[in-house]
Amino acid sequence: MVNYKPADGAWEILRTAGNKDARDAFSKETFNTSRQALKEVLCAYFSSGNCAATLGSTISPMGATPKGGKILKVRWGLPGCGKSGSLRLAVVVYCSERRVVIADAFVRKDEPSTRAFLDSVAGLD
Repeated sequence: MVNYKPADGAWEILRTAGNKDARDAFSKETFNTSRQALKEVLCAYFSSGNCAATLGSTISPMGATPKGGKILKVRWGLPGCGKSGSLRLAVVVYCSERRVVIADAFVRKDEPSTRAFLDSVAGLD
């Protein structure tokens, strides 16, 4: 098993990712800390060997894009925000390339439907 590090991958957050509530959910300092922690969690996902399973209650596979990207629902807590202030991230990972695209972000209190997740990644390939 390979132990991937954040420097081993490519990371992208789409400009359209997240509504105002999601973007305002944390300060720039918290964002930078959370971004690094999220990279570490996704590296653990890549390092798990199959890049297809769930990762605890944090990562749930939701499907695939036409060109093989895996659509993931990532539950992400924010420091000091409690469970209702956490985010749901629509993420596409391209496992063989170790490339990650955060397509959208939703505040948990507005729990997005499966359709909203899939719509947010439509057209990424």
